[in-house]
Amino acid sequence: MSKKAELVGSHFPTIYLTIISLLQGIALSQLIPNLLNYLKIVDNPWSHVQLVPLVLMLLVIFIVWHHYAIGIFFLRWFPNIMDTIIPFIISIGQFYLMSFLEVKTSMYDVNTEAWTLGYAIVLIVGSFAYFSASWRVDATLFTNLMSLKNGIIHRDLTKKYFLFAGFSILCQGTFALFLWMMHRTDWLLVSLVLLVAHLIVFEIVLLQSMRPHFEQALEEFEEDENKR
Repeated sequence: MSKKAELVGSHFPTIYLTIISLLQGIALSQLIPNLLNYLKIVDNPWSHVQLVPLVLMLLVIFIVWHHYAIGIFFLRWFPNIMDTIIPFIISIGQFYLMSFLEVKTSMYDVNTEAWTLGYAIVLIVGSFAYFSASWRVDATLFTNLMSLKNGIIHRDLTKKYFLFAGFSILCQGTFALFLWMMHRTDWLLVSLVLLVAHLIVFEIVLLQSMRPHFEQALEEFEEDENKR
């Protein structure tokens, strides 16, 4: 059994998830009061475009935490400064977006134009978190859980998963930038549909490709260990 794999397996999940959980918790605590104020203040709150950035922001927080949580199971590498920089850049972007969603007296407190530009930038920058995961996953660091052969297969599946997810987010950020340039923030509902589709599609891919092989590799490794 690789000592490197054992070391990273023991500490990587904690390092990987603790910071992002704290930052996403803070972001959520800032968003929910504004969302509740919007629902309280606005007549027919579900019929205005100003609601869409609030819902999108909620979905962004969920997806960031969810995909980092997935990462603690399916990703491993030796952490470096990038594992601090990327979560903090994403969170700084989220807090910046939140500054345009402060609902105090009316729905027009939501600055949809500025928020859309910020949203586009956050998605484009955030796509590199997926690309980084695709580039850095290390098959040898799974050898305390599975054979090296299965570790290589898992690495290749993981690379494809996070590479395609990165391109999905990059394209969505480019689309949001297009909406801002065309002054069509009334089309933000399309961005909401795209982000929900991103979550659903990649959850299906996870359940049908990465997870089955991962579980099978764990079982095979356990059987081999029991035979020894």
